[in-house]
Amino acid sequence: NRKERKEMAFSVDLKNVTIDGNKIIIDCGDINPASLFGGVRLSSIEVGKKFTIGDETFIMLEKVNDGKAARVIRADFLPDYQKFGSNNNWKVSPIRTDLNGGSYYKKIAALVGKDNIIEMERDLTSLDGLDDYGTCVDKISLLSAAEYAKYHKILGVMSNYPTAHWTITAFSTPSNDYSGVVCCVNSDGVLSWGGCGWSGGVRPFLTLDTSILVSCEK
Repeated sequence: NRKERKEMAFSVDLKNVTIDGNKIIIDCGDINPASLFGGVRLSSIEVGKKFTIGDETFIMLEKVNDGKAARVIRADFLPDYQKFGSNNNWKVSPIRTDLNGGSYYKKIAALVGKDNIIEMERDLTSLDGLDDYGTCVDKISLLSAAEYAKYHKILGVMSNYPTAHWTITAFSTPSNDYSGVVCCVNSDGVLSWGGCGWSGGVRPFLTLDTSILVSCEK
């Protein structure tokens, strides 16, 4: 409404405006740009639909906590393919480090406000049921193999991804003499596995407060 937009307004001056060629770039700080130029509540987005926040496009996967939160996934991979790490323990993966405090996390936190990113407990049980790695808490994560299976139909079958992309699920664990193999999603959408030293796609998965404003794709 008009009152809400007025409360979210801010001043535009030389402190938060830069010019890049023929583009004028406005730094909104901690304010979600959608709140300044219209938008809809994330709570109104239907499961399976795409929406945008800034220049990031996501897919709604599921609403949880009585609709107060939403599980969402980036529509595309991050630009750079990355190695999972030196072993298949998600807790020490450099991908996890970036998603939980690095450049990508900082970008999303600036777009939605860090308090609107809801932490998730992650189950690191391996594909064959071993719990060597226990659990961890992520602000931004990747899907587990079980979550991919759960959301597979929403994400689409007969997929044609540009490459395979990682899950957080180890194929097996050191107690079974495995430490370097991770479950991934093949380019055709089938669950498979790959060595953790191989460079795969990274598709961020996170939980957001549904009160935030987003832009809905038509």
